[in-house]
Amino acid sequence: MRILQNCKLRDIAGEKMLIVKSNGKLDFTKVVLMNSSAQLLYNELKDKSFTSADAAALLVNSYGIDAADAVRDSSNWLESMTKAGLITE
Repeated sequence: MRILQNCKLRDIAGEKMLIVKSNGKLDFTKVVLMNSSAQLLYNELKDKSFTSADAAALLVNSYGIDAADAVRDSSNWLESMTKAGLITE
């Protein structure tokens, strides 16, 4: 899977948000709030193909959490990104 290239990570009122850019304008109907782990996943995976296992491995390697927590957290991130239409297969 891949993250759509028309996304922009923005800081709005102290919150990090991933917003879709369509027709040259930001589309605020497709917004995902990003905590620090979501930002890490986005920044590391935005320019490459990846699997859910790749996302979980990034969390394990970056935060030292156990694999089960990493799978849960990365799955939640992928679900949010997919619901917002920001992931392609």
